[in-house]
Amino acid sequence: MKKDNNKTSNMLKKDYIILSIIVFFYSVLSFINLGSLKNPQTFYKFSKNEELIIELSGYEDLHSIKIYNGRKVGNYEILSSLDNKNYVNQTTFNNNSVFCWEEQLSFGQVKYIKVKALKSGYLGNISLYNTNNKLISINNIISSNKNNIGVDKLIDEKSSIPKKINYLNSTYFDEVYFARTAYEYSHGIKAYEWVHPPLGKVIQAIPIKLSNTFAPFYYRLMGNIAGIIMIIVMYLFCKSMFKSTKLSVLGALLMSFDTFHFAQTRMGTVDSFLVLFIMFSYFYMYKYINSDKIKHLLLSGLFFGLSLCIKWIGLISGLGLAIIFFIHIIKDKKINLKLLSKASILFIILPLILYFGIYLLFPNNQNMNIKSIPDIIENNKDMYNYHSKLKDTHPFSSKWYSWPISYKPVWYYQGENDTKSYGSITGIGNIVIWWFSIITFIYTCGMLFIKKNKEALIIVCGALSIWLPYIFIGRCMFLYHYFSILPFVMLSIVYFFKDINKRLNTSKFMYIYISLFISFFIIYYPVVSGIKINSNYISHLKLLKSWNF
Repeated sequence: MKKDNNKTSNMLKKDYIILSIIVFFYSVLSFINLGSLKNPQTFYKFSKNEELIIELSGYEDLHSIKIYNGRKVGNYEILSSLDNKNYVNQTTFNNNSVFCWEEQLSFGQVKYIKVKALKSGYLGNISLYNTNNKLISINNIISSNKNNIGVDKLIDEKSSIPKKINYLNSTYFDEVYFARTAYEYSHGIKAYEWVHPPLGKVIQAIPIKLSNTFAPFYYRLMGNIAGIIMIIVMYLFCKSMFKSTKLSVLGALLMSFDTFHFAQTRMGTVDSFLVLFIMFSYFYMYKYINSDKIKHLLLSGLFFGLSLCIKWIGLISGLGLAIIFFIHIIKDKKINLKLLSKASILFIILPLILYFGIYLLFPNNQNMNIKSIPDIIENNKDMYNYHSKLKDTHPFSSKWYSWPISYKPVWYYQGENDTKSYGSITGIGNIVIWWFSIITFIYTCGMLFIKKNKEALIIVCGALSIWLPYIFIGRCMFLYHYFSILPFVMLSIVYFFKDINKRLNTSKFMYIYISLFISFFIIYYPVVSGIKINSNYISHLKLLKSWNF
């Protein structure tokens, strides 16, 4: 084995070059088909029972109708007529997804189309196609009760109409909550999603606000960037812990080629920010217990507070940070009132300031009807009641103890379905990483009791402080709740190979392992990226009966 002579925690030129290459190739892959850059930006608000008459330029053989829903979904009955007197029902749109395209097929010769709103809602576009799949020219639109004000918004953005409706141009899974709320934050509209703190949606809203464009690329952009930064943090973490370029590359590749990380960070939700901030908080805590520099403790407390401002999972991650901190000062006999006071300020006062401040300071905070600290407290009581009393079931929910084997993946999206092929986005773990991490995490736990080193302490406390509290949570849970634990079990893999490489005096088994998890990623790429692929191929990927995608 060629020895790794780079035994320093400092980043050298070699590290920057290798890390840049990994990040570049992952970034290119992650931005491919991330989402459309355009969608309708103007919307017409339908009142309940309002009727809209669309007059075509001539008689047409109607084949299909496309609509684009806004931030509130209505139900629409579509009727057709040749004389504007006798109407025949063609179809009904009952879509439950906001900011989503929908298409219905319809047949027959028409001259007039009536759109009747059975429920109020927003539409950004109505487009009609003939049997040759050509856009039908519209001569006039008349509303039954609004003097035609704003009806032109339904046909004013023809260039944004997609040829195919899929995840590239429509929301999917929890984007209907988070992306919608990011839109509302950026447009000064009362926020829909309130069951998590606001910071994640604020970050998500930044590209929307700056570009003045609400489209999938923009509301997925910040999450994807966070996923890229997570790879960088993993490299830095491994470099600090193991002082090895080879092992740092292993850590970065584990993060880059995990199928779950890839699917989750490319979706317009807030989990990417949560995991990134948790990683940073533990990274700087590790730096602190090796240096005793207050600036590292400050940064750990800062990122802990930011993680708390994304989701409450950030709070339980603080348990591990506290255990690590107190073990360190007790072991090194550094307990004193001054240090405890600083720690209290950095891990209690600072996070509270961040938490309350983000409610009061972010733009358009009035959209949450929060104008004071008592309002924040009341909102958080409502959040607690919501999560603690949630009794809903879901076909893709799973128990906390099943997460390490990726027993039940979360099927986020299915589209472009036909008898032979379809597109799919699935939150499924790379089992070469996940299953092996069970062994390496147990190994790391054992080494913590035997060697009592700081590296094992960080890994074990980080993982268990987040994972074990889920034992006591009775609400419906999903595999994505394991996402915050994933960086730590990945670190346990690197920890394992650090010892194995040294004992066997070779890295060849590590290289074989890398080739295996990269191969898994390549094989399963179609079911985590949304590309359309043969159904038979997908069926052969279902290794467990519980894998449904």
